[in-house]
Amino acid sequence: MAKVGVKLGMTLRLFKDQTYEFIRPEVSIDEIDTDLPIKPQLEASVKALKETWDEATNQVSELVLKEMPQVTKEMELQIGKQLKDFRKEIDSLKKIISDKNGK
Repeated sequence: MAKVGVKLGMTLRLFKDQTYEFIRPEVSIDEIDTDLPIKPQLEASVKALKETWDEATNQVSELVLKEMPQVTKEMELQIGKQLKDFRKEIDSLKKIISDKNGK
């Protein structure tokens, strides 16, 4: 009795805690018995797969969305820091130009 399976995976990139992390959701239909009618097995597998996929992606979406305010806040802090650094550099350049023009 031979059995076959199919697996599909994809890698997604997420931003979390100032780093990029990768997740790899995978779906599979396993152990299709080649001694039995294949079509009914696939139909049942696809139905279960859709229900499982919907629930799994809903859970992952909730987790990702839960992290987004923290990610957004961290990004705002980083941008604010960079702007503050740019302002310091601009002020320094203004002083240099002013000193050169004043001499």
